[in-house]
Amino acid sequence: MTHDKIRAAARKRMATTGESYAAARREVIREHQAGPGETPPSATQWFPIRYSEGGIGRISAWLDTVLGRGKGKSGVEVGPDEIRVQMGAFKFELPRRSARTASLSQEPLHGTSGVHMHKKGQLLVNGSADGLVEVTIDPPVHTDRTLSTAFIKSRVDSLLVSLVDPDGFIAAVDNQRHG
Repeated sequence: MTHDKIRAAARKRMATTGESYAAARREVIREHQAGPGETPPSATQWFPIRYSEGGIGRISAWLDTVLGRGKGKSGVEVGPDEIRVQMGAFKFELPRRSARTASLSQEPLHGTSGVHMHKKGQLLVNGSADGLVEVTIDPPVHTDRTLSTAFIKSRVDSLLVSLVDPDGFIAAVDNQRHG
């Protein structure tokens, strides 16, 4: 497969999955190397953050785009050893063995979006109040001290995240846990 074809296939994949260019390119190459008729096992899965289209969500989405995050750049990657959350400069890594449960959530967010501690021990990463999934974490992990966390290291017992495909994410976390 030529470089131009790989680049075109990676960009097409980016448009449909929301993955970064590097992640999409890796998957395109992996699929090509598997050969025709074979479905290679995926090492990681990408789940984009859900963003609201109206009201305060529209302002947040615009601001996220200006800050280099937003649609297509923010999401959760579920891998065999780690779950990685990224929204702009904020990054949060969670060992797979610490993810105990993943379930749909109806948590009232009262119009809030972004990255912050929602409740004591609950990290909220969202662009919408819809598609919420809560991941319970045991043993707890801590956020890094970065500009996005106001240089505060916080204990995280649960992660609340808004996703485009919450059911797919829950299945991926469940498959990783039982696989």
